[in-house]
Amino acid sequence: MFSPEEWLDSLTPVAAWRLLILGLICIASSNWLFQANGINNVGLFYMLPICVACWRFGFKTAMGIAVAEIALSAATFLSASGHLDTSAMVELVMQLIKLGCTAAVVSRFRQGFDRERLLARRDWMTGILNRHEFQRQAEAMLASATTRHHSLLLVYFDLDGFKAVNDEFGHQAGDRLLQCLAEKGKSLIGPADCFGRMGGDEFAVLMELTKTERALEVTAQLHLGFTAALESTGHRVTCSMGAVVALSSNDASLHELMRQADQLMYAVKRDTKAGFRLAGHAPPFDVDFLLSPRQQTCSHQSHG
Repeated sequence: MFSPEEWLDSLTPVAAWRLLILGLICIASSNWLFQANGINNVGLFYMLPICVACWRFGFKTAMGIAVAEIALSAATFLSASGHLDTSAMVELVMQLIKLGCTAAVVSRFRQGFDRERLLARRDWMTGILNRHEFQRQAEAMLASATTRHHSLLLVYFDLDGFKAVNDEFGHQAGDRLLQCLAEKGKSLIGPADCFGRMGGDEFAVLMELTKTERALEVTAQLHLGFTAALESTGHRVTCSMGAVVALSSNDASLHELMRQADQLMYAVKRDTKAGFRLAGHAPPFDVDFLLSPRQQTCSHQSHG
């Protein structure tokens, strides 16, 4: 079930503007009725559109709404009494100040909310997705890819020799190495793809494949890119990688895909390290590949 802030954020800009305009019309109509009956204390209701506008569109838009509300209030005064006296003008100015203060408070709260939400979804050291957020976004990607009949590539890898860096050069050197790897990863994947730190020196990537046949090429590019990033740190650290192609025709869960990619990764660590193994999750793309940059060999085995 959506919380109020999640519901507001889920609205399209057009829907949010419709909500604001409808709210202004309702409040202005109520204000006119109350003024006609001698009731003046309805300014509090004008704060609701201010809060919505500030939360959804920002401080400047909220202040624009505030000016529109003051104009509506002035029109209501004129309609009810036929003139604007000094007390009415003072009341309108005070109302504008109150609305401005409300917008400022909501704006600061929104900034803090966004900052805390970002920190809750990101790994504190590398700035990429943490495990929980990676899994959440990956689940959404998997559901969308199934609906649109697209294939995905899930890559799971960890670092070979990372512990030796921490032991010999200290944890600060290890932290810098992880940060360098994360920065490189951001340049290797698209904005719609997922890249997260699963914990320690383990990472995962989930990306959409334009063509299933490019799975080997894309996996090799990722492995070479991350290998180059590790080499640039000056430490003798490599990465072992397991990758799985998730076909749109298959209903495999994210948990199952990650389990298989994890098994492939550990198979590489046992065999050669510094390589990757790729497998299709279901026929007809049920092929394993092994690539070791050190040996520069590639072998594959088909399963009927």
